[in-house]
Amino acid sequence: MLRDQGLIENSPLMTSNARPRLSKRTIGLLIAAGMAQMIVVIDFLAVAVAMPDMARSFNVDPVSLQWVLTGYALSFSVMLAVAGPLGDRYGRKRLLLLGIAFFGIVSVWVGFADSAPAVIMARITQGIGGGLLFPLAIAVVCAGETKETLPRTIAILTGIGTIGMAIGPVIGGVFTNELSWRWIFWMNGPIAGMTFLAVWFLATESKDEEASGRIDLLGIALLIPTIALLALGVDRIPFWPTLWWAGLLGGAVVTGLLFVLVEYRHANPLIDLKLIANRTFAGYTIAGTLANTTWSILIFAITMQLQTVAHDTALHTGLIFLFMSSTVAIGSFIAPAIQPKLGTKRMVLIALVVQSIASMIFWSSDRELVIILGMLIGGFGCAWTWAMSQAGGIATVPLNKVGLASGTMLTVMVTVGNMGIVVSATFLSSMSGSGQANNAPGIQASYVLAAVVVLVGFAATWIMVPRDDATAAA
Repeated sequence: MLRDQGLIENSPLMTSNARPRLSKRTIGLLIAAGMAQMIVVIDFLAVAVAMPDMARSFNVDPVSLQWVLTGYALSFSVMLAVAGPLGDRYGRKRLLLLGIAFFGIVSVWVGFADSAPAVIMARITQGIGGGLLFPLAIAVVCAGETKETLPRTIAILTGIGTIGMAIGPVIGGVFTNELSWRWIFWMNGPIAGMTFLAVWFLATESKDEEASGRIDLLGIALLIPTIALLALGVDRIPFWPTLWWAGLLGGAVVTGLLFVLVEYRHANPLIDLKLIANRTFAGYTIAGTLANTTWSILIFAITMQLQTVAHDTALHTGLIFLFMSSTVAIGSFIAPAIQPKLGTKRMVLIALVVQSIASMIFWSSDRELVIILGMLIGGFGCAWTWAMSQAGGIATVPLNKVGLASGTMLTVMVTVGNMGIVVSATFLSSMSGSGQANNAPGIQASYVLAAVVVLVGFAATWIMVPRDDATAAA
């Protein structure tokens, strides 16, 4: 069906290897939008490294404080779904600026939180700003592009954003070790201010002129409990009676089915389920989702291994993570040059295999040199799947729908990735023994889970995504 519609043949990922030059305005806008995404990435990875110290400052178990990550991801996921339709209707630049300002202001509030519940609540609120700005940074850039420049533009934007992956863990380690974890959040204020000004001057306003009708309020009302009940139900499996956590999961199924029915019939859905009929879009969404889930599991499991099993400091942990995040940044920047030669599908398949190998390297030994090797290898896999899956999927939709498409794809990726953290934390809780004394068995199980998840992504990509021209010609 897609070939009959000309979506695949006319996609820039499926046709010529010609690479039109990017304009100066586009380069400036890429930097500004990349800065917006970068502050979110820095924040997430810095917090992941600082989480054990945060737990000690509030005198709670580090595993129980994982809701600093998962609670944030819940609100982040919901706003990813809302951001695209809102931006398409009310203005992508306007909503991006709102997201940047909100993220920066709430970040300062997080830094002043004086208890574990307070910091979790503040983080949930902060996720609203992060989820609003992240897909709109993509939409603001893509709105001014052509089908020919779109894939390279998305890959470059991702590369700029992933610079945060290189410096985020180090920032988290340095601030936590030398000052306080609170500075991770306080620094977001001035950075968000500079980013706001850059976007204000460099971006132009854009909308989807075809967007009309009422906002999908019922969809929002159903999406929030679906994600929350699912995450909480899995998280409570080791602690609550079966009837209780099964009831939460059952509630998630009910609200989820209702959400699907509402979205399918709504004229302006939060998540356009019709995109799933696009085989290429669906295949790349699955690939990116499962790759991001593996990435999320590894970030959480490695942090817990280094700080709760090996008893490393936050600074040392941040420096160790630099090996992974640096190759993520490098991989993101070289992806646009490699894509015309290998093809998008082949790059994603290679990257998924690389991620599975890295996961098993982490499983094989807890020696620091082995962990570093796994990070160096895994970083490239994470970079390519993140950038190329988005580029491959979004390139199959009309340009005026990139906000909705990017929001849909990112919502699925982040929501399922968040569930990976929840499941990993459940492994740690249920396998750590009396008094939660030994996290090693749960960490090992998490590495195996990460490898299995990404191999499922490989199979789905191989089956669902058609070959592109670069791959066919290779």
